[in-house]
Amino acid sequence: MKIKELRLKNFGKFINKEIHFSDGMNVIYGENESGKSTLYTFIRAMLFGLERGRGRAAAQDAFSRYEPWENPNYYSGILKFKSGEKHFRIERNFDKYSKSVKLYCETDGEELSPE
Repeated sequence: MKIKELRLKNFGKFINKEIHFSDGMNVIYGENESGKSTLYTFIRAMLFGLERGRGRAAAQDAFSRYEPWENPNYYSGILKFKSGEKHFRIERNFDKYSKSVKLYCETDGEELSPE
């Protein structure tokens, strides 16, 4: 699997941020607090989800830590990747009220089950 593109619609400090990856090795670097860990968490959350903790743990969980700085009730993104010769797109909404995930095969033009 090769990640080709990230679109952070609203995630942590990022609003409408697009990042394109080239073939080969890509290095993400920057100053402290520039968003490196946020990008890592975004990729992980797009692939595996991002659940809210319960009780006191909810104050320090990843769901709360990466809630958008602006418009905190809406955060989502898109991750595009290639597996074999096919191109795929994951669209995920992390909003606590309308959480959703969709997986598309862009090569075939069909929606797949995210499971």
